[in-house]
Amino acid sequence: MINPVPITYAPLFINRRGISKGSKGRASREHNFNRSIFQWRPRQGNPQGLSRMSQRKALLFFFLSLLANLAFSRPLSAQEIAVGEGEHQGFIVNEGEQVLKVNSIKPGQTIQVILAPHWTMERGGKVKWSLLDQDKVQLRTVTQSEPQANPVLMEWTSNSLPRPGAYYIHVQGMGGSSPGEILGEYTLRVLLWNQNDADSGTDAPETYEKALLLPISEPGTYVFYENFLSGTADTYDIYKIFIKPNHSLTLRAQPLHWQGTSQKAKVRWEFLNKSFKRLKEGTSLFSQTSPFVIKVLHARPRMDTKPALFYLLVKVEGDVSMIYTLQAEMKGER
Repeated sequence: MINPVPITYAPLFINRRGISKGSKGRASREHNFNRSIFQWRPRQGNPQGLSRMSQRKALLFFFLSLLANLAFSRPLSAQEIAVGEGEHQGFIVNEGEQVLKVNSIKPGQTIQVILAPHWTMERGGKVKWSLLDQDKVQLRTVTQSEPQANPVLMEWTSNSLPRPGAYYIHVQGMGGSSPGEILGEYTLRVLLWNQNDADSGTDAPETYEKALLLPISEPGTYVFYENFLSGTADTYDIYKIFIKPNHSLTLRAQPLHWQGTSQKAKVRWEFLNKSFKRLKEGTSLFSQTSPFVIKVLHARPRMDTKPALFYLLVKVEGDVSMIYTLQAEMKGER
């Protein structure tokens, strides 16, 4: 166990590059923070022989040393470090808090933070991991106590705005004998995953005005496998569909994979016309994979040859995430 009063602080943060899926070529920067207190040694010899100038200097150093020790008797202020994808390491400091900021989040991007402590003290140490949004609102939090050392996962998905547009990861140590005591080290890994709703390379928006176009207007069969929803911030996906006159559409939406523990979670499906009149709706309960299917025929109007506009709304309710498929079959006039 290390008693850090007085102490010269080692770097509290070590940044290592890592390779992960998401934005490619994004390199992490290294940030080293060093902190030390004033150290003063009196001159050798008879203190009565010091000059007035030397006495003033000695007195100044005495007060500075006293202030430094008083500063370390208080909780340490948080350090904010900009990081990107990859692996990062640092120290768990008693009554100290480190803040890692992840910027430039893309629409619908999912952040995964995998954290693990490596304890150096025998007992009593704790670490609190927290994930906050751009407004410093807490989204996830996990506390681990020595000797717990299993990795934990914190995850969140932004919506199409995107919001959150940035994240803060807080590492807070506690349970030691004095402020500044090194309780152990930590390793964390940041992963960023992009969405690919309807093969668009991004997230389907949450409003009808910005609905994502399903490219299925021509006759044929279309399958989109990588559609994603999350009960965090990305709770809606809205698509718009155009059907030409004398064309019919068979649309099949089906849950493929669920993740989460909320047994009461569910997904709602709604198919609407351009006036937002609900033509059909359905529900898939947590862990179910039964499909939602609708068939639509757009007959040729006498005076109008424009395609008809429809909407598909997908909404998740509960703290879960889901990957779902969309399969569309468009048939032309005969």
